[in-house]
Amino acid sequence: MTRAPTAAELRLLARELMEPRSLPARDPARTGIVTWRSFRTPQAAVDYAAHMLLEPGERIVGGSTRDSVGPLWWVGVAVDDLARWGNRAAIHKTDGVDPCNPRSPML
Repeated sequence: MTRAPTAAELRLLARELMEPRSLPARDPARTGIVTWRSFRTPQAAVDYAAHMLLEPGERIVGGSTRDSVGPLWWVGVAVDDLARWGNRAAIHKTDGVDPCNPRSPML
């Protein structure tokens, strides 16, 4: 059953975002993280996570790092069973009508 993150999960994420943690590898077999997105402020990451929908066996994860522009925070979804999650071809794809994606065909 699909569900939104709880307030407790979002508080935990806000604490996780303060921990230095590299961006997830593109190989989810190593991390179990099947999708992620980066942000320039921790609040933007938490706001985004509040609207994520989770299935059983999925949890929100996050961290912080830096790139050539400056600090960034990332939030993603980790799964407990990659085989059950299934669709490896859909891992870390960008929504074609995402309003936060400057290449979106809808903008």
